[in-house]
Amino acid sequence: MSLPPYEVVADGYDFIEAPRVSADGTVWFADLTATGVYRKRPGHAAELMLPGRLWVGGIVFDDGGDVLCSGRGGIVALNPATGTTRDVLTRIEGAPLVAVNDMEGDGRGGLFAGTIDFEAIFETGKPPSPGLFFHLSGDGEVTVLRRDVVASNGIAASPCGTWLYHMETTRGIWRYPLLPSGLPGPGALLVELEDGDGLTLDAAGNLWAACWSTGRLLRFTPEGTLTAEMRLPYPHVVSVAFGSTEPDWLYVSTGGNADAPRSGAVLRIKVEGPGLPGPTTRLRMLCREP
Repeated sequence: MSLPPYEVVADGYDFIEAPRVSADGTVWFADLTATGVYRKRPGHAAELMLPGRLWVGGIVFDDGGDVLCSGRGGIVALNPATGTTRDVLTRIEGAPLVAVNDMEGDGRGGLFAGTIDFEAIFETGKPPSPGLFFHLSGDGEVTVLRRDVVASNGIAASPCGTWLYHMETTRGIWRYPLLPSGLPGPGALLVELEDGDGLTLDAAGNLWAACWSTGRLLRFTPEGTLTAEMRLPYPHVVSVAFGSTEPDWLYVSTGGNADAPRSGAVLRIKVEGPGLPGPTTRLRMLCREP
């Protein structure tokens, strides 16, 4: 499948992660290894909203108005009006978090997320420790779902609410049945994919996967059959997301490297059929008094 026409939303960054589109059409994204979290409002230049925060791989909007950002040390909530942040999650089972990567709302007020040992990957050169895949409820309760994740990345639920999908880089896409509690049961590897990164679903249940090392964008059926492969003119394709205001536009983030520096960008691509925007959260700890 050839690459459909696309538009450049923002470019000139290092390695862009976590593109998310808010209800007013504002595009949020992070520069994973460089300068923090940005927003691009319609008709405005991109603004640096959370300077200096490293390793942000996930962004989720909370109903209270805060923007949840993953990264070094866990999860923080950014107040866009004041620029201040509050810690949301810095420890699990008493152990400090090195970094949280991709996150996604669970549709019940909480979120799913995964940890990743970016300290080993970017700083020490040691073999990375296994990561956690976990759930944070709206009331702040943490449930660890897996403790053996090589590199936790994209997360998305099926439109019917039956399945939860989770990208584990170096292995592929896992599919877990969602139980009445909202938590997943035992999963199985649905798609083997070595360089899978970001993940999102459309309204038909198709899976859209970013492939970071091969610069590809892939589409799979809900059963895991590959139906489309697109190569983008960027060295890395990192993350994908749909918005709610124009659901037939897919937002894709890219990354650069030593051979192609400053190739981090946010693109948007017109696709067939509407997509699913990620659910918002309703974290009780973030509720503001009227």
